[in-house]
Amino acid sequence: YPTDYFSSVPAFLANLSDASQRDIVFFGGHRHNVDNTSTWKTPPNRNWVVGGGGGWSCDGPSQGFLVGTVGADYWVDTYPE
Repeated sequence: YPTDYFSSVPAFLANLSDASQRDIVFFGGHRHNVDNTSTWKTPPNRNWVVGGGGGWSCDGPSQGFLVGTVGADYWVDTYPE
């Protein structure tokens, strides 16, 4: 699920925002969109909703794919397509 589904679990959202040990990139599905603007922010870490498209009349305007690459230093770069 995207981060905005977890408003009732603030400790979970706080942990997603904790970059003291590692960079966190959270990918949540369920909604038919690909974006990082409709979610609750987790700075300095990042999160995306990467749900599928099609059906149930709940498709959002931001359809597509998210490409992620993991570097040798374990940093994750993301590229919406």
